[in-house]
Amino acid sequence: MSNPADSATIPVSRSREATTRWLLIAAWIVGAALLRALLSALVPLLPDETYYWEWSRRLESGYFDHPPGIALLIRVGVGLLGDTQAGVRAGPAIAALITHLAAVLCAWQLAGRGEAGASAARRAAMLMTVLPIATLGLVLATPDAALFATAMLALLAVERALAAPLRSLASFGWWVLAGFALGGAFVAKYTAVLLPMGLVIACVVHPALRKRFLDAGPWVASAIALALFAPVVAWNMFNNWVSFRFQLGHGFNAATRGNPLSRELEMLGGQAGLASPILFGLLAMVVFVALRDGWRDRHAASPTDLSVRRFALAVVAVAPLGFFAISAWRRPVEANWPAMIYPGAMMLLATSTWPVVRRVWWRRGLWVAGFLLAVVTVQAAMPVLPLKPRQDPIARAHGWTTLAEAVQAARQDVFLDGTVDRWVAADRYQDASELAFHLPDQPTVFSLNLGGRTNHYDVWPNAWQKVRPGDGLVVAFDADAKGDSLARVVGGWFKETKQGAFVSLQRQGGEVTTRRLWLYRIARDVPRASPTHASVP
Repeated sequence: MSNPADSATIPVSRSREATTRWLLIAAWIVGAALLRALLSALVPLLPDETYYWEWSRRLESGYFDHPPGIALLIRVGVGLLGDTQAGVRAGPAIAALITHLAAVLCAWQLAGRGEAGASAARRAAMLMTVLPIATLGLVLATPDAALFATAMLALLAVERALAAPLRSLASFGWWVLAGFALGGAFVAKYTAVLLPMGLVIACVVHPALRKRFLDAGPWVASAIALALFAPVVAWNMFNNWVSFRFQLGHGFNAATRGNPLSRELEMLGGQAGLASPILFGLLAMVVFVALRDGWRDRHAASPTDLSVRRFALAVVAVAPLGFFAISAWRRPVEANWPAMIYPGAMMLLATSTWPVVRRVWWRRGLWVAGFLLAVVTVQAAMPVLPLKPRQDPIARAHGWTTLAEAVQAARQDVFLDGTVDRWVAADRYQDASELAFHLPDQPTVFSLNLGGRTNHYDVWPNAWQKVRPGDGLVVAFDADAKGDSLARVVGGWFKETKQGAFVSLQRQGGEVTTRRLWLYRIARDVPRASPTHASVP
């Protein structure tokens, strides 16, 4: 005969276990946030981040390189903490936390809530902490921060919509939320289009998912997303479609480096690095299993079955890989471009019940990823890897305060006495944005782009429109023969030229790159348009 007191303790014990599980999940989320904060404090702003910060100072509905999502996110952060390193990265830090919470909630829902859901939520929290692209990639103020947050929210809403009965109020509500999240993803980065592309492919090929086309929800979600994206389209229309044309050319114009096979292998190797080798293998395995199981049961499954939802997530994960495999056939693919692989694949791995995934290889994958994360953290604090400073990606964030100090001294040089306005410029957009951020008064800095690619500085009023007769100019060029030749070109537009300081940009004594400053006095023949780039409307 059972003891009533023992029976009464069972619910209490289960409640305590559930509380412990969720406290552990919260610890992973907080730990990841603290790790990102540490890395953010250790690594100065990279040139791309200061470039996006420049965008946030002049908000528009589109930019040459990307939609405005990252500019809006940075604007939120600097509104809280000012135009500081912490302010620039505060918005992305909030987005990273949203991504982590959405991943945990999505895994919990996909696994069926309860004890199984809590276990899946814990694995999702662990993945978001140790997966390099999820932790390291979300430290920086780049479009991926906004993309991951909105994409994960969109997947959460889509999964819930697919779990609800056809033409139900619950399904419609989740589709509406998915539309807003997807619109946010479109505003974050153009590659967000791969998410609905994968979902449409899944609905076309799978009979149970095909029934969703009869539901009003997906069409309403599409209308909402496109409405949110409409200002970006309008900006492109009024600016000769420069952003769309740039990204299409960036992804598909033929390149001479490597051959198709080597570029495909390079792309896969980059993904193994971003996810860590073992976890990337596990992610690939669970995506394959979800595709296999969903396809095998396609004729017997109902639209709300778990295998159907997992099949949809798997196709959403595969679509970006297929898209960039086509791109890699023509030109090299940067490692972060196929990042839309990971939100869906991570949810499948976190909720997988496959024994191979849940036992020894899962633990090994976490340890390897954690070790790689620790190495990068140490490297961020001090250079310990046998890399030359010019080859160290982290080193590219260093030395800019030294250059800014030299430019500030050049602005006060007596050589410029008698000039009307003293402008500052650089030849590269990276240098221009770093100078704009690090100079004491954070002034307008031009990017001349005489030796580099077109960018958003060519859209804004540049030196060609701003420098007037009698003005002075300080310019940072590469300290090499090409930089000197470009400096002489600029010298032809002024009455007098002075070669300024040689500046070595260093990280703890190791030289990353070099610049030479040039001072120009009394502008007289400055061209009204770039002599090297066609005008950008």
